[in-house]
Amino acid sequence: MLELSRKSDYALRAVIYLARISDNRFGRVSEIAKAKDIPQAFLAQILPLLANHGVVKSQQGAHGGYALARSPERISFLDIIESVEGPLRLNKCVEGQHEDCTILDSCEMQHVWNQAQSQMVGFLRGVTMADMLQAPHHEQQGPISIET
Repeated sequence: MLELSRKSDYALRAVIYLARISDNRFGRVSEIAKAKDIPQAFLAQILPLLANHGVVKSQQGAHGGYALARSPERISFLDIIESVEGPLRLNKCVEGQHEDCTILDSCEMQHVWNQAQSQMVGFLRGVTMADMLQAPHHEQQGPISIET
């Protein structure tokens, strides 16, 4: 089964939380963890990954914590997922690393995998934190529609 890890889920929750708080405020790890039901120790490992990739920024001190490093319009789901997971790939065929493939010349599936990869990445790149600011805060919300 293809499934994103808890790390990606928690990273997305945390960044959505940061997108919703005041522009001039930094969220503390304990605050974010409590608000989004994320284990604090795990979140403390995830946020530096997001900072290293320029998704969030950190500040030390009494009023420190984490905040968005860019505007919500410039942070996509793909940015967040790839910051904590690395490049998102459906399978090895879409990575361009085919030297160990014995059926490459006759593969009927390569086109399908490439198209699916492109659509998946395009969709996740199209969903931004700005979209999340418009989303309702409850489980009854409708699907996000993104033009790709």
